[in-house]
Amino acid sequence: MWRLLTLLAVGLGAVGLGRAELSAAQQQGLQVALEEFHKHPRVQWAFQKTSVDSATDTPYPAGTFVRLEFKLQQTSCWKKDWKKPGCKVKPIGRKRTCLACVKLDHEFKVLGRMVHCPMEMQVQRESKEHQEAQCSRVEHIGEDPHSFYFPGQFAFLKASPPS
Repeated sequence: MWRLLTLLAVGLGAVGLGRAELSAAQQQGLQVALEEFHKHPRVQWAFQKTSVDSATDTPYPAGTFVRLEFKLQQTSCWKKDWKKPGCKVKPIGRKRTCLACVKLDHEFKVLGRMVHCPMEMQVQRESKEHQEAQCSRVEHIGEDPHSFYFPGQFAFLKASPPS
């Protein structure tokens, strides 16, 4: 019996090790999102990331677009102290679910950002489509709309007559 439990524990531990870490661009995007969130005038308490539910980064000619979905929870620290390691999450603190879209250039300077973190219990006033539209605008900041080739874009050009 103990052998089975030991094997099960080792197996579950190996599954936990398989979780991917955030890439450098995603880590920078998360940092930008947290800074932007804590700048908001209505935020009074520091919040700490409790999980990252989704993280993608897409390279573009102008830089990298990062899209993150993560959860925050209130700590016992004031918002000015949000970077301090001593800020512990309040067990019954407020929770927020965030969508962050950040466009970074090749040196990781911020070209554009959108951070939306409503409280989990709050009814969302903004529609999902509006958030996605804002995210799409951030995604295309700095891009030349004529630099992309779309399939079929030149399919109807008339060929020169044979000479």
